[in-house]
Amino acid sequence: MNRPIVTTGQHPDERSVELAGQVAGELGSDFVPRKKRSVRKLMKEFGRPVVVAGKERYEYHTDPDVQPLFFHPGLAAIRIKRIRDGGNDAMAEACGLRAGDSFLDCTLGLATDSTVASFIVGPGGRVTGCEADPVVAYIVSHGLETYTDSPQDVLEAMRRIDVRRVEAGEWIARCPDNSFDIVYLDPMFEEAIEESAAFAPLRSAGVHGIPDDRLFEEARRVARRRVVLKAHFKSALFDRHGFMRIERPNTKFHYGILDC
Repeated sequence: MNRPIVTTGQHPDERSVELAGQVAGELGSDFVPRKKRSVRKLMKEFGRPVVVAGKERYEYHTDPDVQPLFFHPGLAAIRIKRIRDGGNDAMAEACGLRAGDSFLDCTLGLATDSTVASFIVGPGGRVTGCEADPVVAYIVSHGLETYTDSPQDVLEAMRRIDVRRVEAGEWIARCPDNSFDIVYLDPMFEEAIEESAAFAPLRSAGVHGIPDDRLFEEARRVARRRVVLKAHFKSALFDRHGFMRIERPNTKFHYGILDC
C-alpha cells in the first residue's frame, strides 16, 4: 500500500496541526505541514495519497482528478425514514433482517447498508463490517463515531457498527461456525457503472478485488440463517455459488439468497 501523507486544511490553527499529527500517528504515516500548498501539489511533490485531517471531516485524496473520499451516510437516512414510515427496503428484505439479528458486512465501504441493518436489528442486535483498505476503514470508523447531521435514531445506528480494518476473507476464517445470522457481500466494483459518480471516490480509494471462492465457502459456514450477495446483474457469482437470484427490473444490481 502507498501510505498517504497527512496534512491540515488550508488555514490551520494550533489545534488543527495537533489533530493532523494525531491522525498521522494513528495511521502510522507522516505529517506534512500544509504551507498553503494545494492537495494536487502535495500529491505531485510526495508521490503519495493525501489525507486532509480537518476539524469537520477527514478527506482521503487518492487521485487529483477525483473528488476525495470522506464519510457521509449516503442514502441511509432516506432508507431508514422509508422503513420507519412502513415502506420497503430491498437489502433488508433480501436479508430477512429483524430485531436482534447479527449481521456481518464483508464489504463495508461507507457503511450505508450496515447503517440500515443496524437500525433494523436495533440495540439488541449486532452489526460488524470488514473494510480491507485501512485508510478507508479509519475514515469511515471516525465518521460513524462523530457524524452529527442525521436524525438521532440514524446516529445511534451508526454508533453501534463495529468496524474491522481487515480483509473479510482473513477475518471470517477466524469466526466460529454459525456466528452471524446474516453474512452480506456486495462486491460493488465487479462491473464499472460509469454513471455512478457518487461511487467515484470509493472506487478510487478502496480495495476492490472480487471475492474468491474461499470467502463464499467461509460465509456459508459462518452464516446461521442466510448469505446474501448484491452484485451486478451480469455477474457470474450468482450461478457459480448457487444463489437464488432476486431480479430487480430496471436496476443494474440484483440480490442473491443462499439459505443455510
